Amino acid sequence: MSIQFNTTQEDAAQFLTAETEADVTAALSDSRLEAAVWKPLGGIENNYGIVENQQADPMAALTELIVNSIDAILLKNYHEYVDDESTGDEFGTLNAAADTLIDPDVEEIRLAADGTGEKSLSLTLSDTGCGQPMERFENTFLGFLQPGKTKQQYGFLQGKYGMGSSGVLPFCGERGYKLVLSAGVNRSKEWSWTLIRKNRTKDRYEYLTLDGDVPTFPGTVNGKINGSIVKLFDFTVEAKTRFTTSFRYRLERYLLDTPVPLTLADMRGDGQPDVTTTNGLFDTLNRYNELVASDQTIAYNFEDATLDTRDVRIILFEDDATLEADDSFTHECGYDPVTAKNKHFVGGEKHRDQAIFFVINGQTHGDQGRTFIRNRCSLPHVARDVLVFVDFSTLDDSSVVDLFPASRDRLRNSQSARTLKRELESLLETNDILVDEERRRRQQLPTDDPDELVEDVLMTILERNPALQRYFATGDRLERPTVHDVNADVDSRDRYPSRLELIETYHGPDEYDVWSSDRSTSATDTADESNVETDAALEYGKEMPSNAYALQRFVLDAPNDYLTRSGDPGSIDVTPSDVVKSVRVLNGILALTLKPIENASPGQRLPIHVKVGPAGRDGGTTLERSFTLEYLEPRIDDRTRNTNSHTNGFGEGKTILPTTHPVYEEDWDAYDRAFDEDTVVHVMDSTEEIDIYINIDAAPLQQFLTNHTLTDAGKEYVKRVYKTGVTLYTVAQYIEFREEFDDEDVDVTEFVSTAMRGTGQIILDQTISDDQLDSLTM
Repeated sequence: MSIQFNTTQEDAAQFLTAETEADVTAALSDSRLEAAVWKPLGGIENNYGIVENQQADPMAALTELIVNSIDAILLKNYHEYVDDESTGDEFGTLNAAADTLIDPDVEEIRLAADGTGEKSLSLTLSDTGCGQPMERFENTFLGFLQPGKTKQQYGFLQGKYGMGSSGVLPFCGERGYKLVLSAGVNRSKEWSWTLIRKNRTKDRYEYLTLDGDVPTFPGTVNGKINGSIVKLFDFTVEAKTRFTTSFRYRLERYLLDTPVPLTLADMRGDGQPDVTTTNGLFDTLNRYNELVASDQTIAYNFEDATLDTRDVRIILFEDDATLEADDSFTHECGYDPVTAKNKHFVGGEKHRDQAIFFVINGQTHGDQGRTFIRNRCSLPHVARDVLVFVDFSTLDDSSVVDLFPASRDRLRNSQSARTLKRELESLLETNDILVDEERRRRQQLPTDDPDELVEDVLMTILERNPALQRYFATGDRLERPTVHDVNADVDSRDRYPSRLELIETYHGPDEYDVWSSDRSTSATDTADESNVETDAALEYGKEMPSNAYALQRFVLDAPNDYLTRSGDPGSIDVTPSDVVKSVRVLNGILALTLKPIENASPGQRLPIHVKVGPAGRDGGTTLERSFTLEYLEPRIDDRTRNTNSHTNGFGEGKTILPTTHPVYEEDWDAYDRAFDEDTVVHVMDSTEEIDIYINIDAAPLQQFLTNHTLTDAGKEYVKRVYKTGVTLYTVAQYIEFREEFDDEDVDVTEFVSTAMRGTGQIILDQTISDDQLDSLTM
């Protein structure tokens, strides 16, 4: 059967080679396209609402197109791999399908940039996927729901909503131009193509046809005989001029892991194209693992039927001071570690907006910013160096819809989403590694020497006002937690653990006491699980309040990825299972967070059995340990971290003053919240402590010192009065704002810092009288 083509290769080429939307507009005036008939996208008039209410971020929208290319490559190879009896469910997950179906040395997804430098950026995405024959072109590329229905036949594919390809249109310049070309792998050199545009007059997006038919032509496109090509004109996105660096770093926040390498090529300029390749943020993390202080994965029970138990990966980077002090980076690794850390992972706006990622098959489906860690989790000092990934890859399709909208770029405002954030807050704010590092960093900050004036005035006020008598206590100085290599204490040749021992007392990663008993056993895979109430199970007892969590650690010489690796992963089974809140294997230590059973009562004893496998030299055995939980009286402590209440030190007991830190101009940019001459103070609060950072080089103080000819003693007195006033006003406003917004997700510390910009202008003139000023001047 002969095919009637209605255009030539040159007709499509004039759009493919266009660099800006102005070029496209000019090409549309070609006489050969005067017969163009524009049809509404998806066959729906007034489709603005459908198209424009999708992704809020252009990178999230672009990621959907890349995911479609991954799906196309998987689908092409799937049909080559299976026979006609295939059902579409041969692979349970995308990773399983990718391991079998994708050869990364053969397949490619390419994203090329052209345009006019800073003024415009046009992107061309091409792949080696299955492409689409002419008869399926419209339904696949120009419909809203049909593409998703087709993909729902295959459990391992991602884009099942059929909406993603249109999400980029609102970001395509003023006119919404998007070019699409495709030829099916079984119909090579038979190309279909069209141009999509925004029609403001008709309130719709529409696509080009010739007398109602999609344009077609025979031949090749840029040397390709099949596959798909999509071009976005004047794509609205930041970092237009730094395509292979800043643009790539932002894209990797959404494309965390891809089984097909993504090549980025900047074709702008007169020289050779600037080309780089990425497999996503996780791959970049692996290449810079020397910047990481701790990488832990915790199996966490979110106490929700939809959320279930999920792997939560928490990455803590070394602080700047530690990296700067290590000369090996510059001399051995050949790069500046602080620059690399901030450029790729935690610096600037990208980390402020995205520090926590909700992930399905390597694609970000929602996120939370750094403020969540800093404020809700009471970790203000480590928040700038933390990334968190919650893996929902095994979430069923119906639950995905409950948790994320079809745009797949944010959480729904649902009960499950609220539970997710609440439980994540609890997990992070009680994580021992993060809490220890928070304390260590706080103690290393420069602190003012005790100021008698500040202390005397504060104590006088505190004696009059009991509401101010609850501040944050500072503990003894902690040693920096030792960070092991990825498989510390584990022989690199060993894939399976050989040791499971109960830890009786734990003081740190290198200091703990192992409980021992002749009757404690390390069972093999033939052990009888039903016989858990044995004498051995009763020998070691773990006490815990009947209303709070408890942590039981074990020595487990397993690699850190024991539970999460793709090949032959391990498992940790606890009987009864409903006592487990979370599971973590890190640096040779298994940590089980235990929760009370329903209706737990003081004095109640509960036998616990833990089984780990595969284990032994060849992975043919299991390791087992038993102990007994004994419930104590309920904990009565309104400051416990398990309650999610942020008391911020306002508890009964000894009055503890806030800690003040001087900040000078040379250090303004070194803090998580940058200072400038108008910044008077920044506040950082945690569950137990409050820190006040006073800007010594703020304009109000420096202006006062300049305007008056003060003696040296006078200058010191003025600074002391200024610090006293700033501290008093800051504390008072903090208490009022905290009480006002106690039940709301509001960053009180930002309110205080903003309010103090005005208060700082009047403190000195209001406090120091003319008579005092005369005595302080020369």
